[in-house]
Amino acid sequence: MSMEQQTETRVQMSYRATAEDFREALRARMRATRAGRRMRWLMILIAMMLLTVAAASWLVNGTIDVPFFVTPTVMLLVLLSAPRMQARQLYRLADAAGECRTVVDASGITVTNQQQTSMQSWQALANYAETPRVFVLFSNDKNASCLTILPKRGAPGADAVDRLRAVFDQHLTRA
Repeated sequence: MSMEQQTETRVQMSYRATAEDFREALRARMRATRAGRRMRWLMILIAMMLLTVAAASWLVNGTIDVPFFVTPTVMLLVLLSAPRMQARQLYRLADAAGECRTVVDASGITVTNQQQTSMQSWQALANYAETPRVFVLFSNDKNASCLTILPKRGAPGADAVDRLRAVFDQHLTRA
């Protein structure tokens, strides 16, 4: 690859992570991974079964046992609030590291903050998801245990976001 082509595909970003970035990334991970989809459906299935038992109890006995009414409600609240709680915990860790400077180029992604520098080659990543605010890059293990979150606001302009998307499409598959 010529030096000019490398410069065209190189995108430098600067940003400070927010809790909302992490929340969007975790939601994208739930949609993109088999384990996340399975967990979501399992929670919904269990809640529906418990509601069915509660309805049957009400029809047969004329009363509803409290656990069969409360448990689906609690499960729904946990399902809805888990990404928010996880996002806050991850944000606290990232906030301590300070501002991130990221370089995306033909060799991979390099993220630098006050505490460390990490480099990921394209072979370490499998796919990516795009949300309205962030790009989320997933590791190549089946549970996508490692996430790289790149907020679009960190890009130096709309053309840089388009270049990022092009680089990701070239090296990764969309989730």
